[in-house]
Amino acid sequence: MKFPVLALVLIFGAFLSSQIAFADHHGNVRIYKLNSKDQFVKQRWLKDRERPGCHDLRRSRKAIRFAQTGFAWCTVYSGDDCQAGSELPALWGGKNYRTADIDISQPQVKLLQGSEWYLHPDKNIRIGSWRCEYAE
Repeated sequence: MKFPVLALVLIFGAFLSSQIAFADHHGNVRIYKLNSKDQFVKQRWLKDRERPGCHDLRRSRKAIRFAQTGFAWCTVYSGDDCQAGSELPALWGGKNYRTADIDISQPQVKLLQGSEWYLHPDKNIRIGSWRCEYAE
């Protein structure tokens, strides 16, 4: 009788610890386009925007700004399937970034956490996919 109870406790403990480890990551991606009144509008219906990995858009979308929180880094691509060579550089448009790891005065393809990554300074461009990861 002791063995089944012990096994059940161990299985439950392993499940609970895996859920806690997964819950530590709260990634989120937001993509904004510029409308005809020069206002930022959040793109809706982004599938799996909380999950790491490569994500294709159902169809390419226009965007001017990319925002991500909770991930170590993200990259935006003009092509589908996060195709190498189609990375889109973005320029940080916010206040001084809190890390010395990047030169925010230069366009970047590995976008660290933040909401003010601009894919273009004043117009929408087409994007096809994005990749986000929790660690290097």
